[in-house]
Amino acid sequence: MKKVLFVFALVLLLGTTAQKSYAQLSDEEYNYVTMDLRGILNLTMTTNPQVDFVFKTIQEYNLGITRFNATQLEVDATLAWDLFVYASTDSWNQVEAYSTNGNPYLPAEILEMQSSVTSLAPVNMNTFTPLLGLTNSTVAGGVPTAATQFLAGEFGAVAGGGSAFIPGTAANNPTTHKFRIDMRLKPGIPATFPNSTVLLTANGNNETYAQAGYYYIEVVYSLVEDL
Repeated sequence: MKKVLFVFALVLLLGTTAQKSYAQLSDEEYNYVTMDLRGILNLTMTTNPQVDFVFKTIQEYNLGITRFNATQLEVDATLAWDLFVYASTDSWNQVEAYSTNGNPYLPAEILEMQSSVTSLAPVNMNTFTPLLGLTNSTVAGGVPTAATQFLAGEFGAVAGGGSAFIPGTAANNPTTHKFRIDMRLKPGIPATFPNSTVLLTANGNNETYAQAGYYYIEVVYSLVEDL
């Protein structure tokens, strides 16, 4: 009997040992994955950066010249954005004078502009509007204010009650991310530019009409993250 019990105990011991010998093995490695989302704001001018106005007939002086789609802009953005515009100076730069009489000081505001995209900003270019010169635009150091002309969005972040345009590409959002800018100049006779909000006599030699000559002005389009 003792021998039978001993054999039975030995069998139980061997069974327990066999179970332990089949315990599952495991090991682990760790992989850390990072993501760096860079904000992207791209503004592309797809047209010639130089827009020419040549007044050589009485009709052109009287009726003015309009350049439709003079400038086309495309915006690609991964952020909410605003687009504003201003002249880099208060007046046109005279390169050459063709006459000794008339006023060589022509304010930036003689240039009228209109955008194909509607802006909700209080100061916009939804219709033909005189372009604000640097001082009147209130842009300082490239930073606009509520008095600046906006082509898209407006001054003030959306969280504070302002408006902005949403992220997107020009290819997929042509109605909001593609801008067609029309430009117009109407000198009149004499060349007083009656549509301007700034008179020619504000500076210069106090002559009330423009001096014949060759002039240029730089228009700045600035794309920024929602302000």
